[in-house]
Amino acid sequence: MSTGHRPIEIGSSALPQDAHALVDSFRDRYSFPFDPFQEEAIGLIAEGSSVIVSAPTGAGKTLIAEFAIFRALAHQHRIAYTTPLKALSNQKYADFTRQWGEEMVGILTGDVKVNPHAPLVVMTTEILRNKFYGGEFEALRYVVLDECHYMGNVGRGTVWEEIIINCPPEVQLIALSATVSNIGEIAEWISQTHRPIRPIHHPVRPVPLQYLLCDKEGQLWPPEPASVRRILQASFSSRSMSEGREIGRWARRGERRHRIFRRRALDESIAIAVLRARHWLPAIYFIFSRSGCERALARLLERDEPLLDPARGEKVEEVIQQTLLDYPSISPESDLNRLILRGLRRGAGLHHAGVLPALKRLTEVLFERGLVRVVFATETMSLGIHMPAKSVVIGGLRKRTDLGFRGLTVGELFQMAGRAGRRGIDPEGTCLLALDSVEAAEDAVRLVRGDPEPIESRFRIGYSSAALLIEMQREPEAIRKTIEKSFGQFQNRRKIEASRREQEGLIRRLADAEGVASPCCSVSTLVEYRERRAALEQERERLRHLRVATARAGRGGGKGRGRGRPHPSSLSFFAGESAEESRSKLDAMALALSQMPCHRCTERPLRERQLKQSRQLGKMLERHHQTQQQLQNSYWEQFLRVVGILQQFGYLEDGRLGAEGRLIASLRHDNELLVARVVFSGLLNGLSPEELAALLSCLVEEPRTTEQPAARLFLRDQAHLRRRVKTLEDLSQEVDRVQRFYQVELPVSMHTTYLAATHRWVSGEDDWLALVEQSFGGHEGDLIRAFRRLIDLCRQLEESPELPVDLTRTLSRATAMLDRGIVLESALI
Repeated sequence: MSTGHRPIEIGSSALPQDAHALVDSFRDRYSFPFDPFQEEAIGLIAEGSSVIVSAPTGAGKTLIAEFAIFRALAHQHRIAYTTPLKALSNQKYADFTRQWGEEMVGILTGDVKVNPHAPLVVMTTEILRNKFYGGEFEALRYVVLDECHYMGNVGRGTVWEEIIINCPPEVQLIALSATVSNIGEIAEWISQTHRPIRPIHHPVRPVPLQYLLCDKEGQLWPPEPASVRRILQASFSSRSMSEGREIGRWARRGERRHRIFRRRALDESIAIAVLRARHWLPAIYFIFSRSGCERALARLLERDEPLLDPARGEKVEEVIQQTLLDYPSISPESDLNRLILRGLRRGAGLHHAGVLPALKRLTEVLFERGLVRVVFATETMSLGIHMPAKSVVIGGLRKRTDLGFRGLTVGELFQMAGRAGRRGIDPEGTCLLALDSVEAAEDAVRLVRGDPEPIESRFRIGYSSAALLIEMQREPEAIRKTIEKSFGQFQNRRKIEASRREQEGLIRRLADAEGVASPCCSVSTLVEYRERRAALEQERERLRHLRVATARAGRGGGKGRGRGRPHPSSLSFFAGESAEESRSKLDAMALALSQMPCHRCTERPLRERQLKQSRQLGKMLERHHQTQQQLQNSYWEQFLRVVGILQQFGYLEDGRLGAEGRLIASLRHDNELLVARVVFSGLLNGLSPEELAALLSCLVEEPRTTEQPAARLFLRDQAHLRRRVKTLEDLSQEVDRVQRFYQVELPVSMHTTYLAATHRWVSGEDDWLALVEQSFGGHEGDLIRAFRRLIDLCRQLEESPELPVDLTRTLSRATAMLDRGIVLESALI
């Protein structure tokens, strides 16, 4: 949007300090008028307010972030710009470097560190989260949370909540989200947790978007119930009368038990012919599998129908040759790369996570220039990458997950469809929903007409989070207060309130029906009295156990390390409070109970007997009580279970972290405990750089497939390394067993998918294509990404003061051998 602007100078007298003048100065940089929602957000930021903006893809949310950057630099303040994806961070770094100047911009993504003390630093959310825990980010005054709807992501949503919980109150937040239905709820939570924030909801797209259903014949239908009926009728016209009657009953009754339709994906050549005939190219064609994208491109090339004229073809060839010069490590002769380059020369692209970063970027550049007319892409292309198209095709309405197939959500559809319609170019964008079965028409209409799903908290306590909380706050009560600042607990409190309201209504109805009444107060008050009394008894029992544990700890001696039971004093430390604090709490609870009207009421014993005799009322009360208790304590109990595991291994004693615990606190990994177990087991001692890197590669992200014949062949002749891999497997199984015992659901991944390729690369292999084909067998992009994450892990360990010098030196040599050639070339793409 703002490419080509001159970099601004910090402290320049040309930049006004007055809020209104600064906004005017920023507005003068652009040749188009701002939308009202942009003006509103910019005005609030200029006044010093935090904002959270929810708007469709392509609506212009980035402009708001750019003003925050402009204001920060004008006032000589620092600003952090966070993204959920490394590729998106790299793209923003390149954009901002062109816009603001190289010396003004830095990037931190774990495996890459460039100009980290710059005024504007682009980073992944995990990096900022750790910096906030450590209090490391000096002079920071602004944080941009891009794609903050990722807070609802199952695996990584916790990080967004931790950032907001730990963000210093003087920091101004600018949160940018796709369209979600509960932006007000999120704003209310942030206002309670951090500082007041203004929600701005802008549901209107700058370019209108039309949705159309596309059947297997290429006929287009409006997404309406009438279309569903007509599609059904057209599909069944050739069927037998008896079969038609059966299906007719299904259609009339809405029954979905006897689905007899076979799913068959729309032939992409039909969809592309429709797009060409109606002048709806360029297009992004979303297919929810890599192999599906590759097959679609291969079939298109077999038809030998180029999408480019000769003049454009020459321009494409120039860009391809320049890319091959800029990235000499690309192997054009590999099967996938050959397919990609052939496609680009015909005006068709391929984009998925397994493609080399340089070739993905080449595809993006050609698409932006209008030199690629259609790109077959997986869903990852919908996440923030700047590739607007005239139209989008959704190749199917179901996608595979770890738990099997499921239908698309409304939010996922809107995110992908939002790529259609280029602002300032197209009067309208178009999204075709390809029907892979007759029944899909009904699903498509439901999606198009639906509202985006609300963001549900995915907050969970991991080992690093627990260790950081213990290290930074120490006191259990302070830790619990921090945990209960989470969006998850905020939503739980609302559920508890709803449960209590429902409970009160049911109590009144059942009490009236069963003749349970009290002459002096409502039945709800009597129920509340009984619940408080039960809580008081529960607290007395907990205090008794606390005293016993403390007494045993005083007599005990010994540390209880390793696989034995946790040390009692450690348990008592994290039970919630000290014995004195617990006694004070008990007294306060008893006093509050004694002040309730029911406490001295002579009618109370009789009314309580009536309540007990009401079996239906009793069951209902018990059910609601259990629900409320679970909602109230779920995250604290989750923390205590994680603490129990740290104590089980002796990494936390008497409320203090040992060296292993301090390492866990410093790490960013799916399972920091497993990494610490491996490091402190001695398993990595005495290894060469290639052996060390190969072993650590077994702890890198869970791959698409863990079946790896190359690793088995490699380990057959490596008895020394084979024994260590077996020990590593035993350690991971041990962690998994302990987690299951403590009911902790955190990923435990150990595999040998990258082992042979890592050993060969760190040993100095230069033939990348041979390495991929012989020692890996998967997509080059997957191996590049695995190596980049392995570099990140090695550097985290290398920087830890808890590791011996000999080990950190070996890690340094391994990292240097990993970060070279095509792996290094891909670092900032």
